[in-house]
Amino acid sequence: MAMMLTIRDVDEYLVRQAKLATGKGTGSQAFIAGIELMIRQRDRIEDLEETVRSLREQVAVYQRTLRDAHAAAVQLAEVAGQGDMFHPTTDNPLRPGYRR
Repeated sequence: MAMMLTIRDVDEYLVRQAKLATGKGTGSQAFIAGIELMIRQRDRIEDLEETVRSLREQVAVYQRTLRDAHAAAVQLAEVAGQGDMFHPTTDNPLRPGYRR
């Protein structure tokens, strides 16, 4: 169903910019093409926003993993730095050669 649309008192600059942006020869064609372009861009923006949300969630998971790995590395360094770990009389299960 085709509808007629009349737009009055439109700024010449706006019409010129719409024609340049869409490559259309008339103001009305340019405005219609501009609306179509806006709809496509809106959909693209929504898709990109969803991608950004997903990537932010993924980054948060990586950051938690790195924090956990850092905490584990600090604990390992603390255990590894204990002098009695290598003493033969200690009952430390982390000592190399430990046997029960």
